[in-house]
Amino acid sequence: MGSRTNYTIITTDNPAQNINVYAHWDGDESVAIMQSALSAAMPRINIGDISYATRIIIDQLTKDGRDSETGYGIYIGEKITHEESYEYKEIDLVNKKITVGSMLFDLENFVAVLQ
Repeated sequence: MGSRTNYTIITTDNPAQNINVYAHWDGDESVAIMQSALSAAMPRINIGDISYATRIIIDQLTKDGRDSETGYGIYIGEKITHEESYEYKEIDLVNKKITVGSMLFDLENFVAVLQ
């Protein structure tokens, strides 16, 4: 069955280069997981180091699946190609915005909720 969700990470102005992370079991906790991942990446986001921030975010989003053959996937492109059971989630590192469903947040405000 699963609790499927996707996280879209925007690192350029070209939607064809969007990075999408598929998570088979994260759905119920996906927003909290995303907040935690962004919190870990904030030092790199704050200095404009998108490549390192992206690596940290992906590492944090997939940490429960390390050394596992299944549970997470990464794919590139504008279109979500894996099943989604929850709201759309987007991390826009170019404009420092977060989208969860129909809600839009400034990245820093979204992370500050954890603190």
